[in-house]
Amino acid sequence: MKRFLQCSCLILGAGAFGSQATENNSWNYNIGAMYEIENVEGQADDKDGLYEPSVYFNASHGDWTISVAMYQEGPADYSNFTRGTYFNRPEMDIRYQIIDNESGSLGLTGGIRNYGFHFKNDDGSNNGTANTQRYKLQPDWMIKLNDDWKFAGWLAYYRFDNDLDKTGYSDSRVETETGVTWKIDDTFSLKTNYYLERAFNTESNRNNGEFSTQEMRIYLPISMGSTTLTPYTRLGLDRWTNWDWSEDIDREDHGYNRLGLLYAYDFNNGLSMTLEYAHEWQNHHDGGDDKFHYAGIGANYSF
Repeated sequence: MKRFLQCSCLILGAGAFGSQATENNSWNYNIGAMYEIENVEGQADDKDGLYEPSVYFNASHGDWTISVAMYQEGPADYSNFTRGTYFNRPEMDIRYQIIDNESGSLGLTGGIRNYGFHFKNDDGSNNGTANTQRYKLQPDWMIKLNDDWKFAGWLAYYRFDNDLDKTGYSDSRVETETGVTWKIDDTFSLKTNYYLERAFNTESNRNNGEFSTQEMRIYLPISMGSTTLTPYTRLGLDRWTNWDWSEDIDREDHGYNRLGLLYAYDFNNGLSMTLEYAHEWQNHHDGGDDKFHYAGIGANYSF
């Protein structure tokens, strides 16, 4: 789901830089749903995998876009249809298109998200709840360098509040994905991005949830009429976690590399769909390697 929302931000920002967009006095809507699963080969402690359904609705009018979504995540044992600790994640974003012309675009998004955790014991019984709020401020941009090259991306700052000692989150986080796209011809493009997600604490009495992920993300969209195929890879540059850094200064280092394929089809009647699969190799420097599988299916209707 995160990947879909981030790609949506890049698409929304793919206008142009200079003057205001041409005024649009009509409302435009899209509604959709996704179902995602994540599994690690041979896992036992996490049961059979993560179960991630989501629904979303966007409404645009002129330079404004309002987006609401509901996402759920938690381990699921598909053999007996039980699940462990999970959270519900409703959220709302409001985006303003500041600039949009033939040279580039600039937008600004503000949003709020709630993580509603439902904790479970090993026997499946309830073990309490927690709610953490996340506040977001996110600019996005696109600069057209020439007819074949453009520079685009987004940068988000998140602030987390409430129940951080229960949910394990740090109080702050920054996340960005930015890079250049080369349009080779009408069929092929090549997009090379740098990605960073860094969780940290600004308050000295907090010691939980710090981590850092840096990646190169490379996409090769292939447009064939109503069908778009996008092979992609994520190459890990640096990744570490340190969930309790004040008591244990030694961080845990990891190496993650992913190879995936996204299939998108436009039915040209407002309806579109996506299918995605990815395989990831996870190397943990403190011992042990994992093979990770991701699969997702989505449908969207615009009107």
